[in-house]
Amino acid sequence: MNNLVVDAIIENILDSRVINEPFPHLFVENIFPIDFYKELLRCLPKKSIYKAINATGSVGTKYSEERFVFNYTENEEINLLEENIKNFFKDLKKILFSEKIFSSTSTVFKKTLDSHLLNLSDEEKNKIDFPNLKFNFRSTLIKDFTKYSLGAHTDAFSKFINFLFYIPSNDHLMKNGTSLYKPITEIQSTKHFNFEDTKKYFQKIKTCPFVPNSVLIFPRTARSFHGVEEININRDERNLLLLNYYLDLKK
Repeated sequence: MNNLVVDAIIENILDSRVINEPFPHLFVENIFPIDFYKELLRCLPKKSIYKAINATGSVGTKYSEERFVFNYTENEEINLLEENIKNFFKDLKKILFSEKIFSSTSTVFKKTLDSHLLNLSDEEKNKIDFPNLKFNFRSTLIKDFTKYSLGAHTDAFSKFINFLFYIPSNDHLMKNGTSLYKPITEIQSTKHFNFEDTKKYFQKIKTCPFVPNSVLIFPRTARSFHGVEEININRDERNLLLLNYYLDLKK
């Protein structure tokens, strides 16, 4: 079963067209086989299992209080689940961490990734022991609530490729996907811009529709500015599955 899901994901990625504005990205619908997606929805943990992200130490204290995370790849957290659900997420980890998906996605974005790596600063290249690159994979379940928002940002330079799987049960939050931005003037920054500065310094090019069984994929570059506008619709939760490829930092 795992191999069939991996092959389906790769086929859907390779059949999709890279969109270059405002930066190279893919938006793929029906990314998982439908039966697998239904099982994923059935296995989503309750909110009580998740932790507020700003209490994990992984983000700054000013980060939104409306984002909750469940790191299903860690034994301490996955062991909180019932056995059958735990087994599903163990399989999901094997699927998403597949070297075949990594290789296929890296090939799709090869030109962008090569250019980005060559244009890193000498200090950044030294931190990742360029050109002797090594990678690690991370994946997390996310729940966002009524006031979650995030201004334009590109992420840390060590992030290589982002996958934002949208996993709602319906399309009620269709308008609340990830927004992609283009700087009005040249900006080189890894900071998170607030909403006032996002409106002042960026043009929103598009917002990806937050629809079931879809994924936004893009390489992290100096121009991959993205964010989330405020959600406040019937107090609905916004479920996502994140997969990130990171460049290993030198010890």
